[in-house]
Amino acid sequence: MDEVGKVVAVEGEYVKLILKRREACGKCRACSAGLSEKEMEMKAKNLCGAKKGDKVEIFIEHSNFMKAVLIMYGIPCLCFLAGILAGYYGAVMAGFEAAAPLVGIGLAVILTAAAFILIHLNEKNWSSGQYMPVASRIAERSEE
Repeated sequence: MDEVGKVVAVEGEYVKLILKRREACGKCRACSAGLSEKEMEMKAKNLCGAKKGDKVEIFIEHSNFMKAVLIMYGIPCLCFLAGILAGYYGAVMAGFEAAAPLVGIGLAVILTAAAFILIHLNEKNWSSGQYMPVASRIAERSEE
């Protein structure tokens, strides 16, 4: 995945960037912090020596991007499905057939929330490693 972003701050070996949102992002806004719908903020490893105001190419290896998508969406989805099935059939086996759909939905919500909490708690492990975007090349130097 290649994008071009403008460096707004340099923080040690990382840069904080603002990128134009692509159509693929839709209106998700998961990685923006109160910015307009057309922009998003990102932190990337500064391998090209970029300075504030520079435009840089951002790269994340496709396989790592897909793994990150799987972590962020696949795990909660599996937890949701497991919660529905386990809750529904567990309630039926316990003799609560009338409440089985509600138990399934309730357990699905609880397991999905637990998955997102675990992902959030492990975010530091993932964001500093192979899933971290890299500012690989300066596309345009700032005139500052």
